[in-house]
Amino acid sequence: MFVEGTYKKVGILLTIAVLPFLFGYVIVTFILFSAIAFLMQFFRDPRREIPSAEGVVVAPADGRIFTGRIDKIERVDRDYPLMEHLLEEGEMGVRISTFMSPFDVHVQRTPLSGEVVKTKYCPGKFRMAWKNVEKENEKNLIVIDSDYGKVGVIQIAGFVARRIVQYVQLGDKLEIGDKLGMIRFGSRVDLILPYGKFDIKVSEGHRPKAGETIMAELIENVMLELNQKPEKVTPETT
Repeated sequence: MFVEGTYKKVGILLTIAVLPFLFGYVIVTFILFSAIAFLMQFFRDPRREIPSAEGVVVAPADGRIFTGRIDKIERVDRDYPLMEHLLEEGEMGVRISTFMSPFDVHVQRTPLSGEVVKTKYCPGKFRMAWKNVEKENEKNLIVIDSDYGKVGVIQIAGFVARRIVQYVQLGDKLEIGDKLGMIRFGSRVDLILPYGKFDIKVSEGHRPKAGETIMAELIENVMLELNQKPEKVTPETT
């Protein structure tokens, strides 16, 4: 239920928190224990029921508690930050942006199965994540090449979130719902889909659950085209 290494860190902090109690500083101990409990919720990593349907894209991030939600769905082109690493010349994408409150689960999940073909980290500022932070804030792009085209996940740091962690590496083969990384103490996650291939199933204000909420489904005629493609035949050697 927690990110790897959490119990060890909490054990050390609890040991330190007990020391003031031994010297009679009960209030200090209470404050420290409350702070530890508050910090633990940042490192939650609950199990998720991953959809098995073909052609679906699941939410890469939670946006469920207090101010957490999908707050922007828009078309983007190569002028949008980092899109030169994802979109071809003249290609458009759909950006679904989820704001995570400090109380949401902060582990990101793979939106669909595929291979990691590109990662790009960009240092930057730590402005409030509900403002226009796409150009200025620290961010990290993960590009996944799937059967349905290339899909991007952008982790964006915010005012409180000061560290982006990436779990995957180039060449990794991922299954839908696998863990991608986390942004410590919240912030924002953008999902970039190829424009015209997917039917978007969420709207602004929706509260997604990472790994479970279906964000989009492959359009039926695109699915038919993919299924009708002939399989590659390997030439026989003589």
